[in-house]
Amino acid sequence: MPENSKSERDQRGAAFHEAGHAVVAWALGLAVERVEIAINADDAKGAADIEYNPALDLIDQIAICAAGLEAQRLFDAPTHHGAGWGDYGKMVELLEDREEDKQLEMMHRGRERAFDLISLHRAKVDRLAMAVIEKKCVGKDDIAALLAD
Repeated sequence: MPENSKSERDQRGAAFHEAGHAVVAWALGLAVERVEIAINADDAKGAADIEYNPALDLIDQIAICAAGLEAQRLFDAPTHHGAGWGDYGKMVELLEDREEDKQLEMMHRGRERAFDLISLHRAKVDRLAMAVIEKKCVGKDDIAALLAD
């Protein structure tokens, strides 16, 4: 898709970012209710409503957080420089009781896990992102259909 404007670039970046979160969560067995971009007229703003499971392995929880930026990187879908700050904040919160070197190691492992899952399900990330770019908001039934094999 040629990017003709900042708006299109931001929407594409947001769509791949949120699709990354959604597909990694789905791959880890979590329900995904909604993926949306261009929220409140902000083309770069997106959200993915993902089931929360505190029993999920910590590296997998970090992978879900890291998946947005990993998807943007893998699909060459940049957006503004602030993208991912909220995700980084969630990772820091998950790891706040650990020493700094352990935090960095676990963030690295989480990013690797996200990268591996996005690479494995690359076509699903692409399909979901394209649907989100087209519709701006995709609900759970459409998500389930797009992520089916």
